[in-house]
Amino acid sequence: MLIERWCEAVLRRVLSRRVSVEAMIDFALWMAIPYIVIGLVFAFFGAEQVQLIETHLQTRLPAGSGVAAYGLTALLWPATLFGIDVCAI
Repeated sequence: MLIERWCEAVLRRVLSRRVSVEAMIDFALWMAIPYIVIGLVFAFFGAEQVQLIETHLQTRLPAGSGVAAYGLTALLWPATLFGIDVCAI
């Protein structure tokens, strides 16, 4: 019971602070950098996943299917952590 009150007090104190939109955008951009870097590493080492997505994109986007497949693999890297097949196109 005491821990719940303490958590509620801390949460209310954090949520009662005024934050500008600029600060929120700045925070989101700083949080996007590690997400993108990790995604690019996953896409680099997951070449078979990139190739699988690229073969599905060949009919829809023949000129840029390789770049699009690499970008999709980098964007959807958290799904690969749970063993979900990203190629659901």
